[in-house]
Parts: sequence; C-alpha cells; structure tokens
Amino acid sequence: MIYGDGTTHAYGSVPLPENTMKSIQRALALLTCAVASVCSAEPLPTVQIQFDRPLFTGFTGQGYDNVYINFFKPGASKITREHVSAGRFQGTGSQLNGVDASVFVDGLNDLYMYCYDIYQDINHGSNVKYNVNFDGELARTLDFLGAVNKVLNKDKTTYDKYAWVHPATGYIGAAIQIGIWESKYETDTAWDLGAGTFQATALDTPTLAAWNAFRTEIDHRTAIDGKFVMTLESGTKQDMITADPPAANDVPEPGSLLLLGTALAVVAAVRRRKARPPGKN
Repeated sequence: MIYGDGTTHAYGSVPLPENTMKSIQRALALLTCAVASVCSAEPLPTVQIQFDRPLFTGFTGQGYDNVYINFFKPGASKITREHVSAGRFQGTGSQLNGVDASVFVDGLNDLYMYCYDIYQDINHGSNVKYNVNFDGELARTLDFLGAVNKVLNKDKTTYDKYAWVHPATGYIGAAIQIGIWESKYETDTAWDLGAGTFQATALDTPTLAAWNAFRTEIDHRTAIDGKFVMTLESGTKQDMITADPPAANDVPEPGSLLLLGTALAVVAAVRRRKARPPGKN
C-alpha cells in the first residue's frame, strides 16, 4: 500500500527509490485510464519534412512511372482523371516534437515514404510540418504491404519487415505506390486497377508485372503489423505513409508491467467481490 503522499511504505518509514516511485506512478496513471476511460487525447507528435528539389530526385537510383489514375473526390459527381508520377518519395526530416528520431527507419536524412493522399499535392522543395500518426493506416493497406513484403523477401535468408520502403527498382516502387492508393481509395473489396472507384492505367510493363505479383500474394499472406507503419498527416499537403520501428521507450519497463498487472488484478478482484450475492465470500 502507498500512503497519500506517495513517499513511504505502509510497514515502515524508509523512502521508496525514485525510479520505483516513477514506475508506480506510471502504472497507477495507466490504471486510472483503464478503469475510468477518461484519458484526455494528447496532440500528435510532429516532424518537419523538406522534400527534394526537383521533387523527383527523391527517386534517385529508383525512378518512377508516369501513369493515369481515375478516382472520385468526396462529394464529386464525376470521376477525376490525373496524370501522375508514381514512386517512392524521399525527404529530410527535422524539428521533431514529441517523437524520437529512432522511429524513422533510415534516419532523418533519408526519409523514404509514399503518398497516402491523392486529393492534395506536393511541390518541388515543399517544406511541410506533419503530424505523426502511429495508427493512421487502414487495415486494407496493411494487407497490401504484407503482400509486398512477402514478395520482396522471397529467397532472402533474413526477413526485412521494411522491404516495402526499400524497393530495388523504380518500377517496383511505382507498383507499391499504386497499390497503396488502391488499398485506400477503392471501395470494392476486389483488387482491380481497371475497375471501381480507383483505377490506374498506362503502367509500364515492369510496373504492371510487380503489381500483379503483389496482387496474387494478397490472399496468401499475413498483413504487416501496424506497429511497423505510420502516417504523416497534413491539412494542406499530401499525407505520406512510411515505416516505423517501435521506439525502445514505447515498451513499458518489466517492473511497470508487473505493477500494472498487480493493480489490475486487484481491481478485478474487487469487482468480482462486489458482484457476488449478499452473504457469499
């Protein structure tokens, strides 16, 4: 038991170590949230990203594919058709707020990402402040990225869970980009670039071959774990999606887990006791 001032043990006057107190306080804070369900939402962390100028140098060593995409904008009465360059973007991150640099797989100087928003745009040399959302991706996108990882890891001795941000060619990167759009904007469950609310045409032959390989694997794969993916969100520029290795400080300390588990067990026992009929022990 902890006294009201949180400084001494019930059976003595010896102060608890500071790190123990912090662990207990964190555990009790988590317990309060779990029991009361009244945790207030905190602002999302942010990162500033400088895109390359010219923009397509972000595909250095990769390349891209110029394709046509057809899609419906919210509230639109007819389909929108645009000629776009599909591929993987590259930028430089800075001015982190509330997030550690360790969550960016290849570091802030080589921030690889794909577009996750076709309603807005990104210009040459754009400098954008993004909210970092660790839960912003759709389950359908995770399905597709799982298929991509399965294909790109074929015959590899070591599995790379970030393979989707490291395509070997621009055509593969273009196919991944198109598949990400299909995963987000197609309302039909079928994976078909030629029909539905999202369509893509004029793909180069290698891009189409990569897309077909990914599509074939979708029904035979395991979706990528969402903890390895995050979205970068802006109200004025294109959102992005990128890989995310969970930071070490996101994993609770074993002592904190034990304290939290003990506290939750106590709450559960109290609830069970209250639920028993009168006269029962």
